[in-house]
Amino acid sequence: MKMRSSQRQKQHKGMISWISQKKFDSTEKSLIMENINQRYEEGEDVNVENLVPDLPKDLQTKVKRHICLQILKNLKIMKDNGLDKRTQLLHKICDSLQLKFYNEHCYIVKEGDPIDALFLITNGIVWTYSSNNGEGSDSRHAERLEKGQHFGEKLLEWVLKPTSDDMRNLSILPVSSKTLKTHTKVEAFALMAHDFKKIMESKFSLLGPEELQSKAAIRVQRSWRQHRAKTYDDVVLDRAASL
Repeated sequence: MKMRSSQRQKQHKGMISWISQKKFDSTEKSLIMENINQRYEEGEDVNVENLVPDLPKDLQTKVKRHICLQILKNLKIMKDNGLDKRTQLLHKICDSLQLKFYNEHCYIVKEGDPIDALFLITNGIVWTYSSNNGEGSDSRHAERLEKGQHFGEKLLEWVLKPTSDDMRNLSILPVSSKTLKTHTKVEAFALMAHDFKKIMESKFSLLGPEELQSKAAIRVQRSWRQHRAKTYDDVVLDRAASL
């Protein structure tokens, strides 16, 4: 019993530290602590690894957006494609993220592996490096990635700008030219390839009212032009038949 109490104190201390690091506002902090205390009362073991996935859906959504929204906005590919200002789209992406934890000195992605996820680093340190620099010689340095940085942006470009049906259907994936290995314990949020593809395919539901009206107008105009063309063709055929 004493060991269980000591374990709970350690878990509780770890979660208080985690909540403090994330700089939640007072309302979110209170809701998270309320959920933790309720689960303790029900005899559950609660730790940082299972905290977020087991939060109520609406609170889980707030937590993911609080932690990851700004990192997504800062991605170069998001800025280059004007997606950093598409709040609704970014929220959808945040909601689909999966929380991952890795031990120190652990491989997340190895050079030559398919890239099936974008990783947003939210705590800890990872190294990224390749065995050669593309010229057949050994690479002489590794790049350090920390909180707020990412790995796997090539996947987003793959989904956003496919050049074949295989790319579009994710029948093929980009291959990593680098290894991603943890230096310390690492917390990251992963955007899986199929989740991002699904979100982008539903882009019409993510448009604002003005954009929807514009898209709708374009569809109506296209439909009307097709109708007029068809009607004109019918008239021509009828005249030809009567000659």
